[in-house]
Amino acid sequence: MNRPRSGMLIAVLLTACSQDGASNASAGGAKSGAGQKTTADAPEVSGPQSNSEGVELGQVKSTPLINLNALVNKTPEQVDAVLGSPKDVGTDRISCVRFVPERVFFACEQEIRVYEHQQFEQIRIEFEDGHAAMVAISGLPGDGAFEPTAALASVGVTLPGTPFHDNPALGMGGDPSDVVDRWEWGNSKARLRIDELEFRVRLSVVNNDWRRAKLELINNQPLTDEQSAKIKLPRGAEPAPEVSELQE
Repeated sequence: MNRPRSGMLIAVLLTACSQDGASNASAGGAKSGAGQKTTADAPEVSGPQSNSEGVELGQVKSTPLINLNALVNKTPEQVDAVLGSPKDVGTDRISCVRFVPERVFFACEQEIRVYEHQQFEQIRIEFEDGHAAMVAISGLPGDGAFEPTAALASVGVTLPGTPFHDNPALGMGGDPSDVVDRWEWGNSKARLRIDELEFRVRLSVVNNDWRRAKLELINNQPLTDEQSAKIKLPRGAEPAPEVSELQE
């Protein structure tokens, strides 16, 4: 399997400065303008606007530009059926991460697929154990001053909570004069469930330029028992061997 080209990965990072280490697209690379594809099992709306207690929930709705519900938690084959063949395929790690709420790593099989799209700069999807755990859209459509709520709405995302905002450094290869704005909604702020999984959301933009904005939907579901059994402890934190093991 080919690794994603380093230049492409740097470009992805520069687009929105991610810290962690679409449907209406046409077949075979959406920029060709060919016919649209859909998946029969993709809902138009991810879930209800509020729960039984009247608490407002996050939602993802299909828009004329994209139906994110046709991508999130789907298999590579299902995603390819919507977006066409990826322009790049590879992997950059052998573990997955959750923030629930503390960061924890666990062993998994990861694959990265990057797709062209006629409405966006690109769509990058990270699959974990065969399902899309992170969907990142780079280059959002919009005019005028960049506004987070409008940016979310452009791809059908509505979130109820107030995000955490900061201004991280752009990273390797960035211009010192560039200004990055980043908004993050954790599980309790996003209150977003897709396919019964909890997602956190990250939105970032460079110099308030819509074409340098990126939205990420990131699976942050608490680990299953199977995943918990594969947790990777930090280096140096491994438990000491039993006395019987030392004597063998």
